[in-house]
Amino acid sequence: MQSIHPVFHVSQLEVAPPNTIPNRINPPPPPVEVDSEIEYKIVQILNLKINYRRRPLLMYYVQWAGYEGTADEYSWLNVWELNNAMELVQDFHVQHPNKPDPYCYH
Repeated sequence: MQSIHPVFHVSQLEVAPPNTIPNRINPPPPPVEVDSEIEYKIVQILNLKINYRRRPLLMYYVQWAGYEGTADEYSWLNVWELNNAMELVQDFHVQHPNKPDPYCYH
């Protein structure tokens, strides 16, 4: 039984209920587990900077899913921490072609 992988058909999914209490903020979604590690979903990349501490490294300012609205819940992550969000990195650089290229700072 240990070799069974939990897979669900799309017909088994349900839509999340809407917020029925006015002025109540729903709690953020829980993290997901990927390869036995806890991960939070990134909604979008807002900005980038170059960190020059040891060697130049690109840092991306990311917005987390479920935490929209407070700047305290945004984080600076280096390019190596965005392996599962490379599509968002590409979208950011398409929208901001004048920003430094991530392939120049590995």
